[in-house]
Amino acid sequence: MLLAAFLIFAAALVQGAVGFGFALTAMPVLALLMDVKDASALVALSAFTLSAIMLAQNRKDVHFGEAAGLIGSALVGIPFGIFLLARAPQQLVLLILGGTIAAFAVYALVSPKPPQLKSGLWRYGFGYVGGVLGGAYNTSGPPVVVYSAMRSWPHEKFVAVTQAFFTPTYLMIVAGHGLSGLWTREILTIFAISAPGILAATIIGKRIAGRLPVKALSRAVYGLLLVLGLAIVGTNL
Repeated sequence: MLLAAFLIFAAALVQGAVGFGFALTAMPVLALLMDVKDASALVALSAFTLSAIMLAQNRKDVHFGEAAGLIGSALVGIPFGIFLLARAPQQLVLLILGGTIAAFAVYALVSPKPPQLKSGLWRYGFGYVGGVLGGAYNTSGPPVVVYSAMRSWPHEKFVAVTQAFFTPTYLMIVAGHGLSGLWTREILTIFAISAPGILAATIIGKRIAGRLPVKALSRAVYGLLLVLGLAIVGTNL
């Protein structure tokens, strides 16, 4: 339990510093330590708490039009993702999870400047894909990160809008996990132990972001994600 709580703190520190990456970092590591369904339920509870705190910290920079479009389309995709998590074989779930994380990391590390999207209507497609991935694997972040890059958001807007997206979507994911019977006493206990660390990570992460280059931090996160994604794929082939 203490190891899981420490890993959650470390992943929360990543998101506190760069604005995303909690679930992408925590999910593959915890999935190597416990059943993937337990890991998904624990990560969703923690991610909701983390995002709600960061949203409160950055609320003045939220663009509500962008956030509402992403959230609305994600809510349509979340039930499909939860159904996949509950019904699909664990090995298949892990292979898709690892492959998704590794592919996103490679894209972020080696791709040139992405094409720019002039129309905000694209948010609905990216939000839906994020909802499906979030419901199944707690990895709703990559589509939103890619969308934000293609819209050339400044860092402050990126952090605020992503937290505005994550908070309600993770709330629905948490509710779906509860209705699907994925909560256990052990998961709730680990979450309770982890909660103070999550709060501390948001404070420390914000200070780190103010002192270190965001681009360099992001590339370090992408490199870590690539290693974790490949590790999951390799252990489930």
